Amino acid sequence: MANKKTTKKTTTNKTKKEVKEPKKKVVSEKETKVKKEEKVVKEEIKKEQPKQKKHTLVHCFLIILLLVALASFVITVLDKNNSIFNLISNLLLTVFTIFFVTISISYNRKSKGTILLSGLLLFGYFLLNICTYSTTVNKITTPAKNFQGSSVTEVIKWANKNDIKVTQEYEYSDMIPEYEVISQVLEKKENKITGITVAVSEGPNPYKEIIVPSMITWDSERVINYVKENHLSNVIVDFISSDKAKDTVIEQSASGNLKRNDELRLVFSFGEELGFSEVKLIDFTKMSKFEVEFFMKQHQLRYDFDNAFSSSIKRGYAMKQSIKAGETVHVDDERILITISKGPKVKIPDLKTMSLEEITEWAIKNKVKLNFSDQYDEAVKENDVIGFNYEKGAIIEQGTVIKVILSRGALKMPKFNSLTDFYNWANKYGINYEEKHEFSDTVKAGEIIKFSYKTGDKIKNNDTITVIISDGEKQSVPNVIGLTKSEAIAKLEKAGLNYSFVYENSSRNKNKVIDQSISAGSEVSAGTTITITISTGEEDTYVEERKNTNNNPSNNNNNKPNPPVNNCSNVTVYIYDELISNVPSTTCARIKSAYPSLKFSCSYVQDGGLANGLLKNATSIDGATKSTCDTINLVIVNNN
Repeated sequence: MANKKTTKKTTTNKTKKEVKEPKKKVVSEKETKVKKEEKVVKEEIKKEQPKQKKHTLVHCFLIILLLVALASFVITVLDKNNSIFNLISNLLLTVFTIFFVTISISYNRKSKGTILLSGLLLFGYFLLNICTYSTTVNKITTPAKNFQGSSVTEVIKWANKNDIKVTQEYEYSDMIPEYEVISQVLEKKENKITGITVAVSEGPNPYKEIIVPSMITWDSERVINYVKENHLSNVIVDFISSDKAKDTVIEQSASGNLKRNDELRLVFSFGEELGFSEVKLIDFTKMSKFEVEFFMKQHQLRYDFDNAFSSSIKRGYAMKQSIKAGETVHVDDERILITISKGPKVKIPDLKTMSLEEITEWAIKNKVKLNFSDQYDEAVKENDVIGFNYEKGAIIEQGTVIKVILSRGALKMPKFNSLTDFYNWANKYGINYEEKHEFSDTVKAGEIIKFSYKTGDKIKNNDTITVIISDGEKQSVPNVIGLTKSEAIAKLEKAGLNYSFVYENSSRNKNKVIDQSISAGSEVSAGTTITITISTGEEDTYVEERKNTNNNPSNNNNNKPNPPVNNCSNVTVYIYDELISNVPSTTCARIKSAYPSLKFSCSYVQDGGLANGLLKNATSIDGATKSTCDTINLVIVNNN
């Protein structure tokens, strides 16, 4: 029975267990189903959301852009030429770029084309800023050494390397040795060095004024040293007998402010008696001419000088003597010939085949001076040598100035702001030009209307440039003869002409115009001055003289009045270029206007050999003295 109960109980437990297990299985299926549904939802959401696309190249570019922006800002800070405004604007742009790059990298979008394009624009700006700074630095930082005390050759080498024009000027200097650079001046254009002018030493200035002390009682050695140290070049010495100490200065021609090349005479004492009749000669070679002459006069010897080239003895020093050193000569006996060196013989090479640097090196080595000038030449390349003032093979001395003409290349017509600028340029370079004059309603008188060449046009050697100059607005001279002064003024002002007045006795109506310096109908420039002659009546001067005579009781000729006073005067006439115009009537008007006190009449002739407006009888008028009472006939060429 017990077993049955046990079995039953067991069975019952199993049943319970079985009942419970199905229930558990149902819950698990629900969870699984929920999970599956959640997974499906997540997958659907994931499908709906776009996948983030990687933009590696764009991001790399943005990082590079940021680095370039920072570099540009640093460069802007380092550039001392930048203003505060530029610094602030560049700072703001750099900060903007930092934000732009940060946002662009974190911005999720399939296409970043707009960002890339914006970045490229920013990149271009910053890159341009860096390049501009780099160019400016290159212009400013051209290595400009201080060449003071250096050879001119160094300057030439540096200038050629940096494409810079060199100008050499020679100056005297006590401190800088001959042919070395004293000073330099740089020429700049837009912060770029374009040229350098160097002052080259040519030794002590012989014209420099110095204070020469009184040398009375100085001994010969002290005098010689002073002459050398102060570069005196015209000292004349003599020796005479005296009770003063031997070889001391007893007379001096001048002291105080003197130029180095001013004559200075010094008289030395050789004692009360010469004390010797013969002299043992010393070696004069390598002594200066002054020292040789001093010795000769000190010992009362007769001597002569001549000159010769020498490659070993310095210029101005003795190189040879006719009687050898150590030999004895008698005072006031045989003459001694001393040869003074002219320095080494300098032979001109073929300079046209040499570069400018080679020419300069040769000049320094041979101690000759170069004087540079330039001119246009279409056949010779710019900065190449056109010619010299010495031919190949010529023999010259040290110190000779060689003129070097450099080419400016083919002549191109520059732009000129004024007629004066054109004249200065043409005269400097020897450019042929001719003037022509035309009336103009738009260009003021005396200004340029146009040239025969346009700016930038090439001009061949020896071609002539024609410059057309404005005579101003054309005006026709009115007829004012017979009018009163006020009427004449009104008429001339209406015509745009200036005027001046002279007065003379005349049988015609008093206070009326009897003559005008430029004939009516003539074409002249606006503003031309017309000289108007007004009659003072026929007998003004005569009546005044008669009144004076009648009122003078002491006059024995009361019944015979004095004749009219002669009011004529003389004027010297000069026909200068500005008076001549290619318009014949203008030439006439200008000459009349230049000499309002003189009377002129103009006649016109044809002459194919002369240009319009030229004065054919200029030789009889130019420089001649003419009377104000005479009428001068101007014969003017008119080939129209």
